[in-house]
Amino acid sequence: MAGKGKSGSESGVTLWTFVIRGGEPFTLAVDRLGPPLNHDGSMTLWKMMGTEVEAGSIQQWITSPLIGARVVRHTEVETPEMVQIRHERLGRCAVEEEA
Repeated sequence: MAGKGKSGSESGVTLWTFVIRGGEPFTLAVDRLGPPLNHDGSMTLWKMMGTEVEAGSIQQWITSPLIGARVVRHTEVETPEMVQIRHERLGRCAVEEEA
């Protein structure tokens, strides 16, 4: 299940979280995306910085017959509603612009 991410910057780069279960063990290292991904075949949590296309390509490779793992992928982007709820819980009366 792929998540739709909003960009944290104009470049379209977003923080992605992958939850990987099952499949064959593997290691994937792409220096500019984040730390190496070492999956032992059970359950792995991995984060990367990249675009929707990059994250989708990695997910497609992990779920391919070569590896055969299940992947849940999402971003850590706050929606405007989430920002408002967070501000309310912090006791702020009005939603302030995020710096």
